[in-house]
Order: sequence, then C-alpha cells, then structure tokens
Amino acid sequence: MLGVSTRGFAATENNMFDSDTDNCCYQGCQWFAVRRALKDLGASTSDVFVDLGSGKGKALLIAGRLPYKHVVGIEVDRELSRFAARNIDRAQPRLRAGKVECINADAAEWPIPDDTSVVFMFNPFIGETFSAVASRIFESYDHNPRALHIVYEHPWEHDWLLSTRRVVVTDVRPSTSPGRLGWWKGGDVIVTYEVINSTTRNKFEVRKASRLYRSRRAIRRWSAPNNHNFVMPKLESGEVFTRF
Repeated sequence: MLGVSTRGFAATENNMFDSDTDNCCYQGCQWFAVRRALKDLGASTSDVFVDLGSGKGKALLIAGRLPYKHVVGIEVDRELSRFAARNIDRAQPRLRAGKVECINADAAEWPIPDDTSVVFMFNPFIGETFSAVASRIFESYDHNPRALHIVYEHPWEHDWLLSTRRVVVTDVRPSTSPGRLGWWKGGDVIVTYEVINSTTRNKFEVRKASRLYRSRRAIRRWSAPNNHNFVMPKLESGEVFTRF
C-alpha cells in the first residue's frame, strides 16, 4: 500500500552475535498489532513518537499514519537508517504525522526530547545499553513530568524495567494478530508501560477486559516481574535474512 519494503531480518556489523554489543538484529513488527497498541494511547497533533532502534522504519510508518506532531526514529546502523529514510520518502504522501524522520545515532547517547509522549522499542538492545536508554527516558520525564508511555514489544528487560519502580503496566496485547491460544504466557507480547515519578506510590489496578486483547490474565502476568525466559525470534517460512 505504501510502496515500501520492511520485511525480513537484518544483522548489522555491530549485532550481538558478531560483535561484543547489546544490539539485537532487525525484525519488522506486525502492522496491525502495533497500530492497535498505539491507537489505544490516543495520538494527537501535540504528541511526539520516538522509536529507539527503528531499523527499516516500519514502526515509524505505522506511527506516521496517525496524527502525531513528530515521529522520529533512532537507528545506530547507517545502512538501516538510510533504508528507513527511503521508505519514509516513498510513503510520505500517505502519512498523517506532521513530521516523520529517521536519525542515525546511538540511542544510549541520544537525549530523549522533553515533549516525547510515546517511546517504542521492538527489543532493539538489552543489558547495559537498555538501562542507559531507560535512564534517559526517566531523565526526560523528571525534567518535564507528563503523560509518557513506553510501548515495548518482546520485552526482554521487563523484569529489570519494573525493578526501577519508574513504570507501571497499563496494557498487554499479543505481538501477532490474531493472538495464539495462551499468547500472554510467552514473550511475543507488546507491553505498554506508563512512566511515573520515583516517589509516587501507585497501586496497580487490573483493567476490565473490555476488549478482545485486554485479558485479565495477561495484565496480571505482566504487571509484575515474572522471570520469563526470552528467546531471540526465529526465522519464519518465507522470511529473508539480510546482512548489512
């Protein structure tokens, strides 16, 4: 529909399998699942969307079709960043956001803008890199307290993130559509967190399962550390692995 290509896996020179880094390989998210997660947050013309580890720009295009003021992706790999920029240019006539762009930068060093409303991550990095990025997100919130959400697909660092006491879970949904039976038991989920003040005492209340994907069981499982044993996504039939 948009005349772009975001499929497949892509391993860059600085991925964790070929070098001593925390960076995961690129994999495109599923359009419908991510769009539903973002639409539930009610994007407006004053909101800013940031995708950390934006790869070929698929999440940028999904967000770009919503009325955000600014959609920006941060990608450490130069070739993937260029790929995303080409996709954005091709899709531009069909995008609704005020501005959509991809910046070639290190997410651990890039300052989170103080007007950011949503931070999206599809498990782009783990370990020390993730903790450094999370610290920048919290610093941005502390500098300008506001409604700030983290939408985290395949949330590898879920337990650590909750241990900071700086977030609470507000939504959980499957990362594929339709979700498989018992989807909330595995790691292929999209968890939405709300950033809170470190001194705020926030008692989590389970939402009523008013929608298909808002399962009480999913909310309960992911609103606390659960010691889930994550694995890296595997190639599906027909997917292409590209090495940049």
